[in-house]
Amino acid sequence: MNKEILVTGGAGFIGSHLLEELIKNKNYNITVVDDLSTGKIENISSLLPFKVVFYKKRIQDMISFFEREKFDIIYHLGAKANTREKGIGDFIDNVMATESVVKMLRPNGHVYFSSSCAVYGDQKFVAEESPFQPISPYGYSKWMNELTIKDNCKNWTIFRFSNVFGERQDGASEMGLVGVIEYHLKNNKTITVFNQGKNYRDFIYVKDVVKALTTIHKTDIFQIGQNKIYNVLDLVKLSEVKYKFGAYNKEVESIKLDNTKIKKEGWKPTLEVTEYIERLKK
Repeated sequence: MNKEILVTGGAGFIGSHLLEELIKNKNYNITVVDDLSTGKIENISSLLPFKVVFYKKRIQDMISFFEREKFDIIYHLGAKANTREKGIGDFIDNVMATESVVKMLRPNGHVYFSSSCAVYGDQKFVAEESPFQPISPYGYSKWMNELTIKDNCKNWTIFRFSNVFGERQDGASEMGLVGVIEYHLKNNKTITVFNQGKNYRDFIYVKDVVKALTTIHKTDIFQIGQNKIYNVLDLVKLSEVKYKFGAYNKEVESIKLDNTKIKKEGWKPTLEVTEYIERLKK
């Protein structure tokens, strides 16, 4: 019997890459829910309508329908992901979405949740047992959503992503450094570098994220990162994109994710951010 799979945020940057992997399994009936607030239908247009069923909706608006149907596996990627947003609107949306998702999972189903290193706040080096110290509503929403999943689901795997980069990242939104660099390079535009480019970040390639999502099934928490930090201004200069300095933003100064635990599961990163940026210049 085929398994019923739900992917929230499936038309987005990470979600569309995940779908390309999931459709290889002929025993999966795949449903995608994405309101396209940040996702793009062209990311998955080649998969429609025969390989996946798509709903342009917020997941919380589908609860009356999917509560009856229920799913064997849910990949919950959908979220409002602006770490600079200071209001509570995105926080409420993200929490409501997760509260809806847990009601759509079958009793013995499994949920895979995309959390974030934003739950740690401004800590320089973190492992899975590091304390929660978020400094943004986005980070708080991820923390709350982790608790909701652990309290309501029997089988779950939580992945805390570092800064994901790769093909189809939407740089026009001004979030996600590498995507922003790529967009401005292709369109011969000038990038705005905040905080004088003094921040340091851990980056991870999108296909390495998908590998973790599809091969690690333990009920546990795993960080996905390079265990290495890169200076923002150094990456901008490496790309040779035109840039100017912008305002100071209160955000994490530096964070590096220990990946020892996930590497014990046979996972390893395959592409460094500097290699990807070098490709963009060709």
